[in-house]
Amino acid sequence: MQENERPQGIWRLGIFAAIAFTLLALYPQFALIHQRGKEWNGSYAYFSQDEIAYSAYVNALIDGRPRRNDPYTGRDDAPGEQPQPESLFSIQFIPAYLIALPARALGLTASTTFILLTCIVAFASVLALFWLINLVTGDERLAATGALVVLCLGTFAILYAPIRLLSGADTTFTFEYFPFLRRYVPAVPFPFFFIFCALVWRALNHENKRANWRWELAAGVVFTLLVFSYFYLWTAAAAWLGCLASLWLIARPEDYRKAIKPLGFIALLCVAALVPYFLLLSNRAPTMDTVQLLALSHAPDFSRSSIKLGLITCAVIIYAAWRGHLNWRMRPVIFAVSFALTPLIVFNQQVVTGRSLQPLHYELYITKYMALVAMTLSIALIWRGRTASAKRLIPGRALILAAILALGWGTIETMVETKRHIWAGLDRDEVMPVAKRLAELARDSTQRAGTQSIVLYLNLDHADISP
Repeated sequence: MQENERPQGIWRLGIFAAIAFTLLALYPQFALIHQRGKEWNGSYAYFSQDEIAYSAYVNALIDGRPRRNDPYTGRDDAPGEQPQPESLFSIQFIPAYLIALPARALGLTASTTFILLTCIVAFASVLALFWLINLVTGDERLAATGALVVLCLGTFAILYAPIRLLSGADTTFTFEYFPFLRRYVPAVPFPFFFIFCALVWRALNHENKRANWRWELAAGVVFTLLVFSYFYLWTAAAAWLGCLASLWLIARPEDYRKAIKPLGFIALLCVAALVPYFLLLSNRAPTMDTVQLLALSHAPDFSRSSIKLGLITCAVIIYAAWRGHLNWRMRPVIFAVSFALTPLIVFNQQVVTGRSLQPLHYELYITKYMALVAMTLSIALIWRGRTASAKRLIPGRALILAAILALGWGTIETMVETKRHIWAGLDRDEVMPVAKRLAELARDSTQRAGTQSIVLYLNLDHADISP
């Protein structure tokens, strides 16, 4: 009876945490609507200039333009003409279509879908982390708190960023309002990254071995989604999977035959997903590497804060195991260490490959969250003790306090960054009527003459947002 009732209680705590975080994530949009009042024209609040380009591409797809389109120059793939090269947008096309197709069916604008996207991604990210942490620890209270800690304290993984924020110093490229919510990437695939990790855990630990292929297949499907969504997430997922497999086989050699089959099948599915990806990449525009700042280097990098936090977590686990407080061969411990070591791998893959592509994006969008997951899991495991069946749980008051502190810092972070960036949203909202009118005129002229219109802007920001 208890087993049948258990899932309901689990998800209730996760949903409460997700609602709290979603309301916090919507604060910038509420602030923009409040300031504009009745004059609000439907624009979305934004913090990253990249969101403008992404929304332009989504807008083009909503208008029915092909996958290979340039929303700024108007150059599209067309029958009988020379094919357009692949771009950053056309290769990472899954999130854009996941947004554009429902928007087109429901008659929504790109701005409206981006507002809704913040709600959906914030809610889904909490639930994805909640599911992962609960699977590994079996403690739904810790999972709810841990999800909030990971998402709200992302800047603490970049160790000096909170100090710079509170002192008023420049935090460009070290601090952003909940960076994972940048639309549409990494926002859309972000919860799927942790769903992938949870599916791998289920494949390795599910009691019904005959049914494991379902978890393995699901993991492969989610990895494919990541591949065609965001470079920094799928490469981090691949590095994590390799790290987990190595640690698992080293720490649990007796599980070799049991672990090699699911890990091997998942790896095979991942490799299969990369074949069409690299075919698209081979047809990329010649300028793409330059624009994306691809660097040729074999130099190691140990300076990243997420590496340091991960190594600190590993050191704590090693010390606890040495003192006899923790069994380092336990599956949850291996899982925690794999998250802690992945930042070290992704920031130093260039030692082998000789190529480095804007590694800062790993720090901003995924590795700091992985380091915080590792920290959360290690705290729970060390508190629990040596045996996997131990029932010694972290006190509820401590978890409530941690959740309040996490949400408190998230509120400070959100309010400070909203105040700093709201001018951009206000400026964009003021020119929305002009942009909409120009779009109407452009559609009319295209239908009449079959030609495209060109607009000369004297304001670079307005030119950037108009597509």
